[in-house]
Amino acid sequence: MSINQAHYQGGLLLYQGEQIVNHSKNVTLAFDDASRQSGDIFRGKHKGKVFVTTHRMVFLSDDQRDSLVSFAVAFMYMKNLSVEQPIFGANYISGIAASHPNG
Repeated sequence: MSINQAHYQGGLLLYQGEQIVNHSKNVTLAFDDASRQSGDIFRGKHKGKVFVTTHRMVFLSDDQRDSLVSFAVAFMYMKNLSVEQPIFGANYISGIAASHPNG
């Protein structure tokens, strides 16, 4: 997991050999329990776009003045993933994003 490390001049920063598999606009990113422990950066809802690459999932905020400009998590550090499809409401993905060792 990395915060504000996956963007460069408003765009997505990819690793060598990494490819974009899918992307979506008008995405809302929200954090549950971590917001109470980790300060203001995780509070509230962040609007932007999400990119799914061959290595990770990356969120880029539409507002460059937001405290959370980018959020990236590698697939190997994601746990308890579930895709929710409620009858009333938008589909969403939920899960736990762990930090890198010594991160």
